[in-house]
Amino acid sequence: MTRQETRQDLADAASSVDGIRCSPNFVQTTTAGEAMVRFDHTDYPNKFGGLVTWQVAVVLPQDFADAEKFVDNTMPALAEALGTQMVVTRVSQAQLVLDNGTLPIAIVEGTREEE
Repeated sequence: MTRQETRQDLADAASSVDGIRCSPNFVQTTTAGEAMVRFDHTDYPNKFGGLVTWQVAVVLPQDFADAEKFVDNTMPALAEALGTQMVVTRVSQAQLVLDNGTLPIAIVEGTREEE
């Protein structure tokens, strides 16, 4: 399986959650619920191969209270859906830095064996 196929599998899993539309690659958007798959890094714990850390970054509403509600209402289902494609290890909130400011995002992070 190629990395692009892995990206597509993760995007499809994320997009199965109500309110999430996920792209397998980066897209510049400020629309809440839009998401993208991101390769983070590969650890090589043994001679047989690597363990890849993938992230799905989800754009949150720009109002902080609405962003918190979105996280509370959506992230458990998103983590469960992505759990079919990787071992989910963390869900966190962050800021995506853009040319014209920052954007609140949530990141679902997990690992999967390198193909």
